Order: sequence, then structure tokens, then C-alpha cells
Amino acid sequence: MNDRIKDELELLRRSYPTLEYVEAGQWVRIKNYEIPSGLGWNRQTTDVCFQIPAAYPGTPPYGFYVPAGILINATRPESYQEPAQNKPPFEGSWALFSWQVDSPVWLPKADFRAGSNLLNFVRTFKERFSGGK
Repeated sequence: MNDRIKDELELLRRSYPTLEYVEAGQWVRIKNYEIPSGLGWNRQTTDVCFQIPAAYPGTPPYGFYVPAGILINATRPESYQEPAQNKPPFEGSWALFSWQVDSPVWLPKADFRAGSNLLNFVRTFKERFSGGK
């Protein structure tokens, strides 16, 4: 693991103390991620995970995974694949939300705190859940 990823994981762990990291494949899992309430999701919290790409930070992470079976208003969400083709290294069946950072665009900087980073990426998951569908 390079120093930047190590430092970013430490930053991420401050906000999400349940963070787990699997170096093989660079997988990150956060347990009990809070889903915004009142939108019709069948869960209040869910585990989420994602993979840090080999070319990070030049290449941003893409998508995030949740345990299979998540529903919005009793139907499968849009831009969602269950089961996920690329299975995370965690127990159970996983599904993939197609998701990327759109706004602001991905702009990493030498000082990871000053630009795009893993913490910013994880915080955008709330945007996806808040959008429903």
C-alpha cells in the first residue's frame, strides 16, 4: 500500500471507524453506512464497499457495492446490478451501484486533503441514496 492510500484510509477511518481494508485488490468496506430515511429504502443502514483502482488517484474509484437485496419502494434500484459480476472479498452476495463522482469533478491534488479523495467519494454515496430510484 502506498503512503497516499494509507493516509487517505486513516482520514476515512476517522469518519467511519468500522472501515476494513483488504490489501489484495485494494478493497474498502464500511459497516452500517447510514441511508437517508424517509425515501423508501428497505434498510436504514447497510454495509458498503468499493475498490481503489490501481491507478489511484489519477483514476477515481467507480461504483460501490452493498449486500444483495436492497430495494427502494419494494423494487430494485436503477443503475444497480445484482449479483455483482466483480465480487468483493467479503462474505455474502453483493450488488453493485453504478456510481461515480460527477460534481465536483474528480480533481486530486498532491495534498489529498485539498482535492478529491476517498472520504469525498464515500460521502457521495448519500447523494445516490438520496436520489432514490
